[in-house]
Parts: sequence; C-alpha cells; structure tokens
Amino acid sequence: MAQRVNLTPTNIDNLRIGSLSDPRTPGLYIEIQTGRGRLLRIWKYRRRIAGGKTSHKATLGPFPAHTIADARDWANKLNLSIEKGIDPIATKREHLAASIPVSDAHALYMDEINAGTRRKLKPRTIADKEKIWASDLKAAIGHRILQEITEDDLWSIVLAKGRKAPIRANRLAAELKVFMKWCASRAGREAGVRLKASPAATLDAYYFPSRPRARFLSHEELSWFLQALAVEERVYQRALLLLLLTGCRKEEVLAAPASEFVADVWSIPSERTKNWQVHRIPLSPWACSLSRTNSEWLIPSERVDGPMIWGWYKILSRIRVRMGELGGRAVEHFTLHDLRRTMRSNTKRLKIDLETAEAMLNHKKKGLEEIYDGYDLFDEKREGFAKWESFLVSLAVTSRVEVELSIPDESIQSCGVQPDHQANLQLQLF
Repeated sequence: MAQRVNLTPTNIDNLRIGSLSDPRTPGLYIEIQTGRGRLLRIWKYRRRIAGGKTSHKATLGPFPAHTIADARDWANKLNLSIEKGIDPIATKREHLAASIPVSDAHALYMDEINAGTRRKLKPRTIADKEKIWASDLKAAIGHRILQEITEDDLWSIVLAKGRKAPIRANRLAAELKVFMKWCASRAGREAGVRLKASPAATLDAYYFPSRPRARFLSHEELSWFLQALAVEERVYQRALLLLLLTGCRKEEVLAAPASEFVADVWSIPSERTKNWQVHRIPLSPWACSLSRTNSEWLIPSERVDGPMIWGWYKILSRIRVRMGELGGRAVEHFTLHDLRRTMRSNTKRLKIDLETAEAMLNHKKKGLEEIYDGYDLFDEKREGFAKWESFLVSLAVTSRVEVELSIPDESIQSCGVQPDHQANLQLQLF
C-alpha cells in the first residue's frame, strides 16, 4: 500500500521500494520500478470513478522528467472527470472515434463485412468492395478525417470516375452509400466509428444512364466461334465451351473445384451461386467430357496454385478477331456473360418452355412459387441441356471442327448431322 507523506524531491529520492501517495492530490502516487539495474520512480494515477464500480488507472511517466507540479496538474485534470462520473478512457475513445481517418473506418467496415455478423456476402462481392477501395477511394480520401468528408467530396470522386467508366461509377456510388451509411449507423458506432450523418445520402447509384446488355451470338457467329475455338489450347476450349453449354456465370465455371462434379451431374453449392440456391446441372455427353480433369480445379491455372480466373479478356478478344477473319467482317464485342445470354436466347427456338429455361439458368422463382415450389425441374433441365448441346454439336459438325473440339461420338450420333456433310445445314430452328 502506498505511503502517505508529503511529496518533496527529497522524499521521492529517498524512496527505494513501494510507492508514495500525494496527500494533496487524490489518486496521484509515485511508484518504484526496477529495470536494467536502475530504480525508476514512475508517476501513476488510480481512482474510482464517481457513481460507479470501476477505477481509472493511468501512467504519466518518470520523475524528475515530470516534476511534482507536472504530476499534480495532470492528476487534477483527471479528477475533474472522475469526480463527475466520467471515464477519461471512454472520453478519449469518443474523441478518437470522432476524428478517425477514413482508412481506419474502412478497415473496421471490412472487418465486419468479412465476419458476416449481420449479412454474409459472397467472396466476389467482398472482392469487389476491396477493389473499389484500392482503385478509387484509398488515394483520394483514405488519409482524410472521416468527419470532414463532405457530400461534394464524394460527388467529385463519382463524377470523375463517370467520365471514364460511367457504369463503374454507378457501382462506386452504391458502395460509398453503403460504407458511409454503415459509419453513421449503430453498427458503425459499436465498431468504434462516430459519424452523425452520412455525407453520401444524395449519391445516386443510377446517376449515369445504362442500357441493359442484349448481346448474344447469332447462329452464324456461333459457327465462327466454334471454328475459332478449335485452334485454341484445350484448357481454353474446356472453359469457354462449358460456359456456352451450361449457361453458367463466369465465376461459377472458372472458380469451380473438380469435387463439384460427380458422374454426369454438376452441383454448384449455394455459397457459389448468385441467388444462394444450389444449382444441379445434368451434363450431356459433351459437357460431361469437358468437365473431366486430373486437377483440383475444373480450370486450373498454370501460374498459380488455384483456378484460372484472370486473362480471359485477351483470350476472348483473340477469338473474336479470328471469328471476323472467318466471316469476312468485324464481329461485335462480346463478353463471357454473353455466352450465357446466347444459350437463353435459343431456348424458345429449341422449344424449351420458359420455366425450364429459367431453371437451366438457376434464376430465382418469384412470389408464392418461390415459397411453396421446391422442385428443381432436374429431369426437364436434362432434356433442355441435351437439346442445346445437340444444336451446338450440329454446328460444330457442319463446320468440320468436331475432332478439334473432342466431341464424343455419342453426341455426334444424336445430333442428326453426319461428319463431312457437304451440304449447308438446314436447321428447323431458323
């Protein structure tokens, strides 16, 4: 227990063990500490907060670097809060939270996003949030104090982005709204952020007009696509053909582990689908042969230990140029997602009913049907995928690339077109 004698420089110098309390200043005492063979006399403070059960503890530093007058002045300032029932640590925390850099607030935001405490997001959504921060926000506002960010600051960032990439600017605006709203919310406060109101309230996630994409490959372009793909490496053939044959989303195919494929059924778990619903795909013979791999991943990367996610823009551009050479005219730009739209655009011509076509794409059911109808139309999907595959096989056979694309004999026999057929294909689908 601390001795209570008058604090004088002589008394402090004579202290060799224990501590001395200041009788003039509640909570203040000086304590002996040893370190590296030296005696250190350290100013400390300990006092119960008025009206509570907790005590506030603090350390000022050594004597004589901090004089008796310095220590008393420091302790008296603490006593002003303690005697009013105010915790100085909580006050300091509030002060720091009220002047937090945007980068620190964003780190707390991403901690909660990654933890999924309130809502679990898909990995690609989280990755997109991180990409927006790294490419558009970190350098612009990361170093600034969150509470000093204004509506005009945020609009300037969005408008600057919109001059180069309007659609991406809309996504940036949407993410800023979510981030700033979180900072001003109860969740943000609990995480240690203090923001009275979101400066992003007026941002518009649809500020820059956009038209829904409607690009899909015509039958003529599909024929050129298959011919252009025939000279590509097998790994590229497998990925692009599976995208076309299954109508799956880019991430669903390119990031697929081989373990999702069992016999002729591909089961995509809910955490990898957009609508959080398991998608079971019955694979027809060609798609089934394309799914076979000795790797851990459906489409393994040659550069890293994992799936081949990146680099497809260049591959698709190369194929599009080759398609133009085959057709004698430039081919309009298309994306990997347009292959999915191409499949959907052909379902009606193949006499696949609307409900089955939507199930083939794993589109979510609506209204009461979503609640009460749990049937996944597996058998109907099998028939639909078989029709679509048969049509693509017939185009490949007519284009004489069935060998280069490694189409199984079973698929060729069932498509109704024999290899080396010289006449133009007269499809009832046109």
